[in-house]
Amino acid sequence: MSTEPASTSIEPNAALREQMLRPLLSRRSVSPKRLVSPGPDLAALDLILQAALSAPDHGGLHPWRVIEFRAEQRAELAALFEAEKRRRDPLATPVDILRARDHALTPPVLLGFVVAPQMRTKIPLREQWLAAGAALGNLLNAAHQLGYGAIMLSGERCFDAALTAALGVSGDEQLAGFVSIGTTAKAPPAAHRPLSQTVWSRWLGNSAGTDHDPTQR
Repeated sequence: MSTEPASTSIEPNAALREQMLRPLLSRRSVSPKRLVSPGPDLAALDLILQAALSAPDHGGLHPWRVIEFRAEQRAELAALFEAEKRRRDPLATPVDILRARDHALTPPVLLGFVVAPQMRTKIPLREQWLAAGAALGNLLNAAHQLGYGAIMLSGERCFDAALTAALGVSGDEQLAGFVSIGTTAKAPPAAHRPLSQTVWSRWLGNSAGTDHDPTQR
């Protein structure tokens, strides 16, 4: 009769599961200052957007879109970022202005992520925002899976009416942020990964309430 503990029989499966999820478990945001060329070419970018379009989406509305800012338009975008910074902070220093311009010039690939909810539909707005968020997650995960670093940055400029109008964001659309993608030149510090129990609870029924430590069965 074997004296091996019963748990050893599932260890290979557990290791295999973790290996299968390694691309997701290892993904993290990479600052634009750590990104260099090359970024994804048009074929790779198309695949990344196909992955975003594969995200869960109630009603198949795809309530989002991206704006690509290619190299020949970056100087104009930098000028828009500078103007927005001066409107928001009239006392901005030259360093502040340079930093604002760099946000437009530095990333090898730069996308504007726009949430574009459809108003004449039965799908609630909150579900459309969830769909847009799921698409953004797929987009960032796809970039990581292809070997690139990526991050989305938002900030106050996303709410500037003059800037968003210049970028063609109008009506009920909202500029959620700017996605930077490129080759990671310098690995970022290790990410802090909270335990799953911080977000995992177990409902015990109306009389018992909720157990916030699902590991305690």
